[in-house]
Amino acid sequence: MLDLTFEQWALIADIYTPLLALWSVRLILREPAQSRKISLTALMVTICIVYVSRAIDEWLGIWPTFGSDYSTHTSVALALVVHIAIKVGVRGKLIAVGSLLAYLQLMNHQDYHTYLDMMSTTIYLLPLFWVSWLHFGTREKSPSRTVD
Repeated sequence: MLDLTFEQWALIADIYTPLLALWSVRLILREPAQSRKISLTALMVTICIVYVSRAIDEWLGIWPTFGSDYSTHTSVALALVVHIAIKVGVRGKLIAVGSLLAYLQLMNHQDYHTYLDMMSTTIYLLPLFWVSWLHFGTREKSPSRTVD
């Protein structure tokens, strides 16, 4: 890794999710009005799933039973990356997924979360996000996805 201080790496980690959010907002704003409403609703549902899941884990202590921690950092980033991946072309998907993998590595490097925390959270949430997006029918079937 680059020779940066803990604080510099922390700043990079802090900037990541807002950048994903800006990318998501930009994609939503570029859609026609009807699609925009559906996409925004689907994205908000996935964000609600993130925080409801967090509350359920706090209440029931699911992740601590296997020595882990529900990763809200991973959850929010994953929700945004899923949204971006649905809306962009192959190049954009590679950038979004690659950036998520780099972010997971950074969180482990900073001792924010273990790989078990992040992978268990991802494995739990991905099917929920997939079903949510399918429910709203926002998977575009046309090849008119944007490249960014």
